[in-house]
Amino acid sequence: MQRFENPHPFNKGMLMTFEEFDQRFPNGFSDAEIFSINIDYETRIVTLTFNLRGNSPDSPDRDVYARAELTVRGIYYVSIDPPDRAHLFGPEREKITVDGFPEGTHDFPLFADLKPKLPAGAFCCRFFVHDWNSFIHIGAADAEFSWTSTKQT
Repeated sequence: MQRFENPHPFNKGMLMTFEEFDQRFPNGFSDAEIFSINIDYETRIVTLTFNLRGNSPDSPDRDVYARAELTVRGIYYVSIDPPDRAHLFGPEREKITVDGFPEGTHDFPLFADLKPKLPAGAFCCRFFVHDWNSFIHIGAADAEFSWTSTKQT
């Protein structure tokens, strides 16, 4: 039986920028699985439910996933690109597989206009959705990450 080793347990979560998250966790959002995205415009909060790999890439249990939640507060923008035509009618799935990256102008040209207007330390990222061959873009005042389960998958 594989075991999930959580080297960074959080009781109440941790506020961080995307770059801080990516440096703190060995796999970042690489091959993460998104199960849900909830956008609440009234409270300006986005909640993403993931399965993430939390073990070191050198660990024999490196491919063990655990449930986590990313709560993004004070949203500035949320942009979900449509799937490309080749992926539009893909198989139905319970999740989408993504890789997370810092936001940039190459894949989100509008970011060149947005970035100067955002405060320093804003949480800005993009998730490449493998299942769609397109991106999800999020910019917000801050983000909080927390493990919600150590149940392995």
